[in-house]
Amino acid sequence: MGNTESNVTSGVKKQAGTSEQPLYKLVGLKGGGLLVDMMKRATQTKQYAELDHAIKTKIEPFLYNKGKGRLIPISQLVLLRNCERSRTKLLPLLKNMEDPESEFDMDRDGNPGDFQPAPDGVQEDFHDYNKKYRDVCWDLKKRGAVGETCLHLCMLNATSIHADLAKRLLKFYPKLINDIYMSDEYYGESVLHVAIVNEDPAMVKYLLDSGSNFHERCFGNFMCPEDQKATRTDSLDHEYVNLSTETNYEGYVYWGEYPLSFAACLGQEESYRLMLAKGANPDNQDTNGNTVLHMLVIHNKLPMFDVAYEVGANLSLKNAKCLTPLTLAAKLARVELFFHILNIEREIYWQIGSITCAAYPLSQIDTIDIETGNISKNSALNLVVFGEKDEHLELMDGVLVDLLVAKWNTYVKFRFYRQFISFFFYFLISVICFTLRPGPPTGTTTTTNGIVVLNNNNNNITSVVDNSNNVTTTTATTTATSYSFPGHVIVTLLSYDKYEDKIRIISELAMEIGSVLYLLGALREAKFLGIHMFIENLMTAPSRVLFLGSCCIMQFVPWLRITCKEETEDIVAVIIMLTTAPYFLFFCRKMNDPVFLFLFFLIKKIFFLIFFFFFFTKPTYYIIFLSFDNPKTPDGVDDSGTNPMQSPVESIMAMFLMSLTNFGEYYGAFEKTEHEFVAKLMFVVYMAIVAILLVNMLIAMMGNTYQKIAETRNEWQRQWARIVLVVERGVSPQERLKKLMLYSQPMSDGRRALVLRLHQTPEDKEEMKEILDMKRIHNRTVQRRKAKENKNVTFAGTPKNGIKNRLLGPVPPLKSIPSKPKI
Repeated sequence: MGNTESNVTSGVKKQAGTSEQPLYKLVGLKGGGLLVDMMKRATQTKQYAELDHAIKTKIEPFLYNKGKGRLIPISQLVLLRNCERSRTKLLPLLKNMEDPESEFDMDRDGNPGDFQPAPDGVQEDFHDYNKKYRDVCWDLKKRGAVGETCLHLCMLNATSIHADLAKRLLKFYPKLINDIYMSDEYYGESVLHVAIVNEDPAMVKYLLDSGSNFHERCFGNFMCPEDQKATRTDSLDHEYVNLSTETNYEGYVYWGEYPLSFAACLGQEESYRLMLAKGANPDNQDTNGNTVLHMLVIHNKLPMFDVAYEVGANLSLKNAKCLTPLTLAAKLARVELFFHILNIEREIYWQIGSITCAAYPLSQIDTIDIETGNISKNSALNLVVFGEKDEHLELMDGVLVDLLVAKWNTYVKFRFYRQFISFFFYFLISVICFTLRPGPPTGTTTTTNGIVVLNNNNNNITSVVDNSNNVTTTTATTTATSYSFPGHVIVTLLSYDKYEDKIRIISELAMEIGSVLYLLGALREAKFLGIHMFIENLMTAPSRVLFLGSCCIMQFVPWLRITCKEETEDIVAVIIMLTTAPYFLFFCRKMNDPVFLFLFFLIKKIFFLIFFFFFFTKPTYYIIFLSFDNPKTPDGVDDSGTNPMQSPVESIMAMFLMSLTNFGEYYGAFEKTEHEFVAKLMFVVYMAIVAILLVNMLIAMMGNTYQKIAETRNEWQRQWARIVLVVERGVSPQERLKKLMLYSQPMSDGRRALVLRLHQTPEDKEEMKEILDMKRIHNRTVQRRKAKENKNVTFAGTPKNGIKNRLLGPVPPLKSIPSKPKI
């Protein structure tokens, strides 16, 4: 039981050092101790009187009420455990103490009003009563460094001498058997847990026969998943620890808290069956909601999984993240277990030779919720298709592929090709719009009625204006013939004299309407998917994000046209074209060609990394060149025409050109600014990062990405599967339910299933027979357990007297507590 990354508590440090607790003089951490030596002599001489006398005289002072125990409120035990946490996680009662570990005293700081006695007429094992109190035998102030007792130390040393000493201790003080570790590091670990870890079925049987609690939960920090340790907090309302639900379940000794889960994870089949025979429940859930089967999936224990299922474990229970064992196997990419569970859950209809007809229930597999029609994020298909591990590609086979094919043929194919045709025409219209935009021809424009034609560039303009109806001649470098009215300036893009201009304006209107329709479709999709899933859906298709971005930008074009921002509109038009065309890659993801997949991954993973540096350095150089002063320009004359970075857009282009080692013109201009040193320093940094490191890294990543995709057999299939699910998410829930009914069939119990005809090998037939036998035993076991539970439902009698005397501190009387049925 080693965990190098565990947060080491003060108790662990004391235990590792030279601890001075009197407990260690009786049974030491390294195997020695007074009682151990006496046990060795008694074993040799067969005389146990000396040992028995020593146990009574040496051990009894460490116990509450001479071994009869004391009932302590759970809230006080939580406070005692909370003392070891950091100050930010201390409970309010402990935050005012400088050193809670040494200052907190349970007898002094406990609230007597919280203590309630076990009333006469109620058994000690009353379930609700045990939620508030714990029966403790060993004095909490006289324990070891991590809250252990002598019995724990005997189990930890795991020798025959220590085992005999443990049995001797239990003979005199049987209540010691259910004492647990009290420190936060190992809280809840009982001697039964330790015996299972020691792989000692004989001791496990002895402890069970002696009354050990096989439902004891061990939720110490040491047994917690690594990524949840930082989120551990306490509450006075319950004994277990509060944890974040987000976890990958990876931990050195995360074995599920219950002794039964410990035995399953460690492959202790004999101990597992012993506890089942005593009445242990394999469906008990730990803090993360995991049952025995969940834990076996996490630890990838296929043989033990069959054992647990055969003797009655439930396959349909969900954990705290709403994952069943099947969907958990899909999430963690447990390939062998995933297909094995699918084979367990399927229903065989008939078999002829090597052909088998089987029905696979869709409740846990399909992305469509059978009741509501909503998208199920925790379905096996969704988890596999959007999984990032290489092992997820191995799951893209068998039933999942057949289900995707059924979806594709039923309704996705039609919608996919309809979307492609719609986008193709949209893109064709956009090409017509931007190719027919007027260029910058040079010439003379003659108009009437006092026309003034402006050119926003820094060109030479000569105008003669006659306020009467004379002819005004304007000589300039303009973009095209333009129309105007007296006192107004009209941009050339509103001209429709020529046939091409009429086509362009009609195309622009169609493109504007198309962009609005695409945005409305996206809003409709976000409405029934929810914002969170909609954003997640967009993240799987970066080219679609670019396209929707171009549709949003398109909404600014009419306003730029009305306000005569001709140059700005040109820039916006270029951006629209650059962000519209990549959407073709979304429709190419189905193709079995590494080139298209390579381009997709390039946009997804590399594009923003490279151009981040362009936009990071662009503002710096633009600000530097605001102080540009050309010495060749006379004073009082505007020299902005010779400024190489006179606008933010030109600074972006300059950064791009410099990344291609075309920096001769710009480097010489650094001397004409007021920040020459800063400009040259940034230049060196920029060239080192972009031109040398990033470009070479880009080339290397491109080659590696292409090679990896070419070698991955199922990557193209995963991209096609993502297309299917992305298109499916654009369908309304009601329509999805209708389509589900088309490709699925009802089972005998009413569940919807995908019915397939399988070609089986002799090995597959043998596995099918084994699974059928295992399912029959499972059903019989579950029926026997239910019958036994129904038969044993009786009301409990009265408990033993003397419970009140074992309470910690004075208590008020309790009026009445109803009796509990014994199950």
